[in-house]
Amino acid sequence: MNRKNDILKIILIALTGIFLLITAATMLLSGQRKREQEEQQKQQALDTLERIPTVSPESSVTEAPTLSPVPSAVPTLTPTPTPTPMPTKEPAFQAEDYLGVWYSTDGLASLDIYELNENTVTFFFSQGNQDGSKVCEAEVTGEVAGNAAQFLFTDSWGNVASGSMTFDNGTLYVKISTIQRVEGVSVCPEVNCVMTREQPVSEPTAAPEPTPTPVPEISPSAEPTETPEPSGDYYFPDSDSRILTDEELAQYSSSDLELAKNEIYARHGRIFVTERISSYFNSKSWYQGTIDPEVFDEQQGSIFNEYEVANIGKIAAWEQKKRDEGN
Repeated sequence: MNRKNDILKIILIALTGIFLLITAATMLLSGQRKREQEEQQKQQALDTLERIPTVSPESSVTEAPTLSPVPSAVPTLTPTPTPTPMPTKEPAFQAEDYLGVWYSTDGLASLDIYELNENTVTFFFSQGNQDGSKVCEAEVTGEVAGNAAQFLFTDSWGNVASGSMTFDNGTLYVKISTIQRVEGVSVCPEVNCVMTREQPVSEPTAAPEPTPTPVPEISPSAEPTETPEPSGDYYFPDSDSRILTDEELAQYSSSDLELAKNEIYARHGRIFVTERISSYFNSKSWYQGTIDPEVFDEQQGSIFNEYEVANIGKIAAWEQKKRDEGN
């Protein structure tokens, strides 16, 4: 048994020795190959250096050109331009001087200006009759140009009025006229005065009379004889292109003038609610009523031209005069 163990030990030692010899031989062989490779790379580097052409020192130096001295440029100073002052547009009036409540000299009308600038004016208008039993009111917006404003509005009764106001060094002048009056209404917008900040107190025994609306005079030679019939389907077919004359208007009754005035509205498609007027225009082949009265009255400032606006006012004045005369 011991003999076998000794033999195994000898074999094991022999194998270990062989393994060590093989390892040492491998390491030596690897080191030899590495040195050979380094020597080969070194030789290749030397061969590469020998193939590079030799360059003489003279050809490697480029002669620099001689630069002549350049005189220093003296900078030219450009003067800074003085900015031209822009003119400041002064407002034509001080808006704060006109805000608030104003009263007519007769105490019947008032307006409360609550918004005012160089483009628009907005105010609340109110006017009563002599005994205070009726009041017409309206929220009004007008266009401002310079120190004046123009506006067109429909009051709470349906009356259509146009007007203007002038702003003059704290003084407010207002002119408002009714251009279409609702039948049977006893109060309508009529103002023509310099407004005041203090509300006038009316005397109980003598109520102030409103400023009368100028009414065209009938010339002696234009005495109406017989009321003429409308020409064709129209009273005045060209009332949108010329100003009507007093002689033409004086020939008609107040009833005819009311139709002539509304003829201008009818040509633009306004619908009428008064039975007599509605029936009259519905009988005309040219009439096309398509616009609601409230919508039309709100937009009429952009509907009528200058001839139509002037003729509406002129016809309305003659209509009132004829009615006052019982004609």
